[in-house]
Amino acid sequence: MTARKGTPKRRGGLQDLAPLVRSDVNVLISAQAVSTYGSFITRAALPLLAILGLGINAAEAAALAAVDLIAGAVVSQFAGVWIDRLPRKPVLIGTDLLRALLLGSIPLAAGLFGGVTLPHLIAVSALSGMCTTTFDIAERSYVAGLVNSPSLRAVLARTMAIRGAAEFFGFGSAGLLIGAFGGPAAIGIDAATYIVSAVLIGFLRVAEPKLPPVSARLSFRRELVDGLQKTWSVVLMRPLLIATFVIGLYFGLFRSSYLLYVTNGLGLGPEAIGLVIATGGIAAFLGGALTERISRLLGVGRAISVSLAIVGFGLILVPLAPGPTLIGFTMLIGHQLLSDGFETVWEANQAAIRGRVLPAAFQGRANAANDGIGILGRLLGIVIGGVIGSSVAGSGAALVVGGGASILVGLFVATSRLGRIQSLSQIPVSGVRRRS
Repeated sequence: MTARKGTPKRRGGLQDLAPLVRSDVNVLISAQAVSTYGSFITRAALPLLAILGLGINAAEAAALAAVDLIAGAVVSQFAGVWIDRLPRKPVLIGTDLLRALLLGSIPLAAGLFGGVTLPHLIAVSALSGMCTTTFDIAERSYVAGLVNSPSLRAVLARTMAIRGAAEFFGFGSAGLLIGAFGGPAAIGIDAATYIVSAVLIGFLRVAEPKLPPVSARLSFRRELVDGLQKTWSVVLMRPLLIATFVIGLYFGLFRSSYLLYVTNGLGLGPEAIGLVIATGGIAAFLGGALTERISRLLGVGRAISVSLAIVGFGLILVPLAPGPTLIGFTMLIGHQLLSDGFETVWEANQAAIRGRVLPAAFQGRANAANDGIGILGRLLGIVIGGVIGSSVAGSGAALVVGGGASILVGLFVATSRLGRIQSLSQIPVSGVRRRS
């Protein structure tokens, strides 16, 4: 059926959402913005607290970076099954409140005992990592059930754009807050943002999709395996899962090596690091705002492959930076602009494809499978970074490996069946195609 002349073509934007759904989307985005602002403060404050305050070495930095990912890997697949069995809104609120409690223990310990210890930071990182993994899986599953398929990418892109703005203000103020009040107090701000996020999520009004009856449940193990099998059985999901692993490797190498490289190799202080990283928030905001335009211009498959390659190229700029000079700062900022901007395009497209090709009943396990694979990649990257990143040259080499891996997986996606997909409308909705 063709549209009548003069009728605007529906393009799957936010304007196509029902008013109540659009209202809930805005509530979720607001909650994410507040908590993301705080979490980016902690992402800067926690490792800097350990590196500058406790004087940890490269191996200890890698352990601190890995522990929340290990905890996330342990909980992710179990969380995916339970998220498909339970209402997701209470899960979102509960994990927010638990993260507030855990992070609040750091400024409390600093106030009562005069400081924090590495075991305390590791414990908080591990437990909050479990909560974050569970929250992220539940949120993406909630959005996939809330928003119709044509509008899903636009909603995800807008969410990431607002998160990018929160990243800018979070990282931008992190160095100033750490310098003025110390790391523990800065982390206390993050704890407060999770409370605000939980309150906002409490205002969600649209009823979630009806859960399968208890009588229809299989065993926990069977549902876990079934979710993984169905996710892998979709032909278009396979290159996405491989790319997710490689991007995880990229972030693991980045996480274990970047701060050590820019502090020990380039001699940057927390204020300068915070301001450089904050520019990534601007790029993520712009990337989210332009995702729909870029994806339609290049096509879905090409947008994904080009984005992965540009993300990798951006990281390689970091070890090429010639120190704290104008050119050096330009290259560090260039990394943030390229990598964060196009990482948003990649994330929005791959999440939209996952939400489209798999039924709502499998979204928890599909997101858990994606997160689990990404976490394994991050863990491998952190191990590699910890092994080769004990020197300035080693941490620079680790960043080159991460960037090169992202470029290669972008080329792989370009040559796959996914790389030839022009639009989301070409992808069957909730269809699970098995190997013939």
